[in-house]
Amino acid sequence: MTATNPCRTFSSPFSIIECGSTSASVWIFRRSAVSCGVLPAYFPLRIAGAISRVNKLLKELIQAMNLAEVKRAIVARKLKWVAGETPVAAAALTSGQFGLRRTSLNAPALQVATMMPEAFRGTRPAKIDWRTEGRVSPIRSQDTCGSCVAFATCAAMESALAIQENEPASVDLSEADLFYCGCGDCCDTGWDFIPALGRASQGVGLEADFPYVVGSTCKSIPPAVKVSSWKTAHSADDRRWALVRGPVVAGMRVFDDFRYYKSGVYEHATGDEIGLHAVCVVGYDDDASCWIVKNSWSSSWGEDGFCRIAYGQCGLDQEFPFIAIEVERL
Repeated sequence: MTATNPCRTFSSPFSIIECGSTSASVWIFRRSAVSCGVLPAYFPLRIAGAISRVNKLLKELIQAMNLAEVKRAIVARKLKWVAGETPVAAAALTSGQFGLRRTSLNAPALQVATMMPEAFRGTRPAKIDWRTEGRVSPIRSQDTCGSCVAFATCAAMESALAIQENEPASVDLSEADLFYCGCGDCCDTGWDFIPALGRASQGVGLEADFPYVVGSTCKSIPPAVKVSSWKTAHSADDRRWALVRGPVVAGMRVFDDFRYYKSGVYEHATGDEIGLHAVCVVGYDDDASCWIVKNSWSSSWGEDGFCRIAYGQCGLDQEFPFIAIEVERL
C-alpha cells in the first residue's frame, strides 16, 4: 500500500505547509519582503491550532502589506495625511462597512439645488467647525452593518436640534429605530438618502429606548425628533453656506486607502474604490482646503472618529449634494 503524503503546500506570497489534521501543528514559511539582508530569506512561525488561525494570520499579513503600500504612496505623492492601523483596516475583507446604495447618485430629488441663492447672502467665514460650539454629538459606530445613512442622518438631526435650541448636543437618537424600522434587514444592501429622510420625517426615537445592535429587528418606540424640512446644496459656495447654518448629510466614494486614515487632510493615494458611504459634514476650512467630516467608524478611527477630506476628493463635493435639514421635537 502506498503511503499518503499528509502534507499540503499552498502557494501565495507566503509558502505554507500544512501537515496532519486541523488540530495538528502548522508551520508557515514567510518570504521576506526585506531585500537589504536584515532578515533571512525565510523564517518559520509555528502555529498550533486550527487552519482558521492560519487564515487569520494571512489576512493580518496581507493587511500589513497594504498599509506599507499606502504609506509609500503618501510619501511618493507628498500628501498631507498619516496612515496606520485602524479598527476598520480589514473592512475590505468583510461586507457591510459601506452602506450607501448607488441609486443615491442619480436620485432625481437630489439633483436640484434648493438652497437660498448666493445673491441674498452676506460674507461667510473662512472656517466653520461646529464641534467648537459643542453642537456635534459624540462619535458612534455602525459596526459591520451598512447603516451609515441612518448614522449620518441622526448625527445631522442631533446637531440641528442643538443649534436650534442653542444648547450643547445632548440628544442621542436611535439609529436602530431609523434603520431597522425604516429599511429593515438591510445591513448587506445599505440604504438611500431619500427613504431615510422620509422615515426621519415621521420621527426618530431615542437610543435609550432602542439601542443600536447589528442585526436588530424593528420595535415600536415613541418618536422624539423629526426632520421637518430639507434642502440640497450643489455649488461650492452653497455647500459652505449650508454648513454656516449647521452640519449636513453627505455621501462619498471610499477608496481602499481610506481605511487606514489616522490624521491629516485626506487625499486618495492608492487603491480602488470599495464602496459608497454616508457621512455628516460638520464644517469646512478654506485655509486648509478641506471639509471636516464626522464618520461612524468609532472614535478609534481617524482623528477621534472625525476626518478632514480635501476639497475635490472622493466625490464628496462633486457627485453628492450636501443635504441641510431642519428638525422639531415631538
